[in-house]
This record gives sequence, C-alpha cells and structure tokens, in this order.
Amino acid sequence: MNSDRYQYTESNVFIEEKMEDRIATFDMFFRKAEGDGFAVVAGISDVLELIDIINNTDEKTKREYLSRVIQEEDLVEYLSTMKFTGSVSGLRDGEIAYPNEPVLTITAPLIQAKILETPILNILNHQMAVATKTSRVTRAAKDVPVSAFGSRRAHGFDSAVRGSKASYIAGCDSHSNLVTEYLYGIKSIGTMAHSYVQSFGVGEKAEYIAFDKFIKHNKEERHTLILLIDTYNTLEMGLKNAIKAFKANGIDDTYEGSYGIRLDSGDLAYLSKKCRIALDEAGLTKAKIALTNSLDEYLIRSLLDQGVKADLFGVGDSIAVSKDRPCFGGVYKIVEIDGERLIKLSNDIVKISNPGKKEIYRLFENEKAIADLVVLKEKDSDTDKILMKKELVIVDENNRFNSYKFKENAYDFEKITKDFIIDGKRTDEYDELTDIKKSKAHYENRLTQLLKGHKRLDNPHTYMVDLSMDLYHLKSSLIKKIKSQMQNLDE
Repeated sequence: MNSDRYQYTESNVFIEEKMEDRIATFDMFFRKAEGDGFAVVAGISDVLELIDIINNTDEKTKREYLSRVIQEEDLVEYLSTMKFTGSVSGLRDGEIAYPNEPVLTITAPLIQAKILETPILNILNHQMAVATKTSRVTRAAKDVPVSAFGSRRAHGFDSAVRGSKASYIAGCDSHSNLVTEYLYGIKSIGTMAHSYVQSFGVGEKAEYIAFDKFIKHNKEERHTLILLIDTYNTLEMGLKNAIKAFKANGIDDTYEGSYGIRLDSGDLAYLSKKCRIALDEAGLTKAKIALTNSLDEYLIRSLLDQGVKADLFGVGDSIAVSKDRPCFGGVYKIVEIDGERLIKLSNDIVKISNPGKKEIYRLFENEKAIADLVVLKEKDSDTDKILMKKELVIVDENNRFNSYKFKENAYDFEKITKDFIIDGKRTDEYDELTDIKKSKAHYENRLTQLLKGHKRLDNPHTYMVDLSMDLYHLKSSLIKKIKSQMQNLDE
C-alpha cells in the first residue's frame, strides 16, 4: 500500500507493546476551504475501494511486498494476514462540507486505522481540492456548462482519471478523459487540436481540408463536431472555413449531434460575439461556441460580465491541479482510544482537535441550510433535542456571545454523517456511492439548499458550524486537565 514509513515504524511499536488490538478512532477533516467558503467531498468511494483491495489481496502477495520494505518479522506477519475489521463513517461524495467537520472517521484496531492515514489523505486531499475548485468554477459559469479538459496538466495518470471524476461530481457537465469514461460510465468529449489542423498543411486551403475531413469522418457517428478556428486567423479565415465546411457537409440545425466552433486565444468576449453573429446569419443558430484558454472562475465571471457568447467553457489546469490552492490541507487525527476521548493542543487555536466519536446534523429553516452542529456520537443531549425538534440554541465555540436559536418545531434536520462500513461489513450507504451520477445529483441538490450569501465566491457569509454543548464541555474539560498538569509541573 502506498504510504509513509513512519506509520509502519509506529505500528512496530504497537506490535512490540501489544497495543495492536486497542480500538482507535481517527478523524479526517480540514481547517480552511478556498475563499473561506465550503468544500465538496469527493474520494470517499475510492477510500472504500482501497479497503476492499486490502481485504481481498492474498496473503502471499502482501507478504512479498512487505518483506521488501519492512524488516520487522512480527509486523510483516501481522500485516500479511490483516483484514480491515473496523467501521467507516463520514460524509458521502457530493456532500458540502465545512472546516473542522469530520469528513471521514475510521474506528478500528489501532494498526488498521494507523496505516490508512497516508492513503486516505492522498485520496481525499487530491479529489476534494479538485472538486472544491470545480464548484467555484461552475458556480461562476452560472448556466453555461463547463467541461474538465485538464488531463494533460494533471499530476500523473491516476490524478487525471480520479480528478476528472471529482470534477464531474462537483458540477462539470462533461470531461475529456477516456479512462474516466471507462471506469465510471461518464461520457467523455473532445474537440480538436491545433496540430490536427496543421497536419494538413499551412494556410486557408489546408485549414478547410482539415475541417472538411473532420466532419466527413465523424458526422455519421453523431460525434461532437467542434472546429478549432484560431490556428491562423479567427474571423477572416477560421470562422469562414468552418461555416463553409459545415454547409458543404450538410451540417446545420437539423444535425442530431452537437456542432460548432472553439476559440482558444484572443479577446474571447469580442470574438465570441462576432462569431455568434456570423453563425446566426449563416443559418447555423444551433452551432455551439466553446471557449478555452487558461480559464478559471475569475476569468469566466469577467467574460460573462462582458456579455460573452458561450455555450461551453473548457477548463484545464485551474481544475485539474486546483491551480490557486493545490494543497487542500486535510489532516488525520486520533480522537479516541479504547473509549478514552483524546485531544491535541496547539498554540494555534485552529489546530486544537475535537475529541471523541462525532457526527454532524445539518439544520434547516424554510428548506435552507442554516447551520451544522457537530455532536458526540454515542450520547449527546443536543441530539435528543434535535430528534424531538425541541428549541435548540447553538453557540459559537470561539465567541460565546454569538448564538442562534432554532425555535421548537420550526426547523428540520438531517444527519449527514453516514455509516459506510460497520465492523468490517458494507452498508447500503456504501453501495449508494458506486453511482457517480447520484453523487453529482446530491451535490447539485445541496447547492439549492444554500443561502445566496453562503455561495458567494468572494467574502461569503460565514456558515455556522458549532459544537454541541456536551462536546464543547468535553473539549474544555480536557484542555483544563492538561493545563492543570502543566501548572503542577511548574510547581
């Protein structure tokens, strides 16, 4: 398993100290989202698939691999015969998540939970970075579809495949990656490259031949016929050749596939308007105009403000590598062992962890999400209030004067933490994640439940994420306990 060395050197200590069967709980969460907004969950299904691989890989294969990288025989023996027997809960793919909420929780024998740390963070940090950036880009694009075109800029083959999947969940209408289509059944699309046009020679006649051949060899299959028109001169050559080639091949508004042009350089707002006029005058009113060229949410928003004529935005590296914020920053922290709640302190308040097993309730008023409440999983007085729709007051952990009251029977709720694996066995929630289209639909529905202020790209209104009273008091008591011990040491 692709991991970091320290998890295995620590696990060897657990073996030697006979700690391997202690039951530990770890939370994966993040402390900040891009633009101080929300993140989109993606990659949970891949974590669960990884656990399946661990359980279904034969002992001989495990032993051969482990013996080459680990010297401790007892640890090799344990890991070679190990199967995941723990529980996994968290937020589903397509869920909207906020800082310091447990996105994924692993409860399992200590070594089982420990060695999953790097793989979990590798999967979720990548896919949530891509999904969160995609959400920003697609929200900026409003009603104009966005396609993820960034495979060639992604950081490796697997990154391209999983990133395309994550971008689809978080709002892209389409993508360009063939393996993503093969694995997940999400149809890929494509246009053409400048090199294709240049392959037929230089100049006007060569460009026309390139367009003509492209249409002739693809129209019967009803492929998307999008012609790249800026290889030489966009308006005086490319656009005219595209219109001529469409008409010569009988491609017009009766064509059952999709057809049109792509602009990849220049003043996209100006050129798109000129092209739209010319296409309409030629009777090609259903011809699509696709725009590319280092687009991100800010450029897209600017183009829309200028009245751009666009039917599709193709976005590459901005999505594929989450260009503005490539490091998502998710962490994996232990919060409980053998029933004892644990806490990590820090001089940086945001790095103080929340102890114990937890779950999240989303609270709604008038069908709009107002707040998330993080509660203790096993017993919490605020959970009882929520389930009975009793009056509930939530309080900001860092500003106890900042509170919000939910009136009795005047709100709705949903427990957004789901159980995917319980004691090593899959649940129905696990099976739900195998349908990528359902994850996409879940995300899109969640967006409709947010207030406009929470969806702003710049300076969004702060969404309330608070701790239950019981969790707050538990956290405070553990902090006081540690501080008391420090004072005793000073004396």
